[in-house]
Amino acid sequence: MSSQEKFLKGINQKESDAWKELYRYFYGTLCNYTTKIVVDETVAEDIVQECFISIWNSSLHFQEMKALSVYLYRSVHNNALKYLRDKNVDNQRLQRWSKEQDDVEDVDFYQAVEEELIRKLHVVIDQLPEQRKNILLLSIDGLTVQEIADQLNISINTVKTQKKRAYVFLKENLKQSLLLIYILEILK
Repeated sequence: MSSQEKFLKGINQKESDAWKELYRYFYGTLCNYTTKIVVDETVAEDIVQECFISIWNSSLHFQEMKALSVYLYRSVHNNALKYLRDKNVDNQRLQRWSKEQDDVEDVDFYQAVEEELIRKLHVVIDQLPEQRKNILLLSIDGLTVQEIADQLNISINTVKTQKKRAYVFLKENLKQSLLLIYILEILK
């Protein structure tokens, strides 16, 4: 039996001395080859080690050195390409997730601004005289001038005047907030 035949027999039977020799003989060149593909020595080493482990755990039997050599190089080549593909998919997922997070943060920001503006609006409305405040709230609820006048037992002109004064008061007290709304609309 030739030394090559003994070596292959040892590999096929999972003998530790043969596997040490296999590792010594192929590890460095397989790592160099894989590094050229993945451009990361640590990843290349992992891929080569996983290849050896895969062969150890398999029931593969090699009849000649050429078949073993071809299998090793093809295996690390395919695994390197798989790594690059998975890395690309992960990068795409990361970019998509990052964009979604940015979108969520934008939505959260605009919701927070909107809630703050609504809070300020209610604070300013609460500062109105009682009748003016009631007229404004009924108007916001969608009632017409006539319906408000009928409900409060006041004239239509009173409703119009008080409503106009309420809007002037709101505009004066919410100028900065209205400016903020305008700026945010431009930025969208």
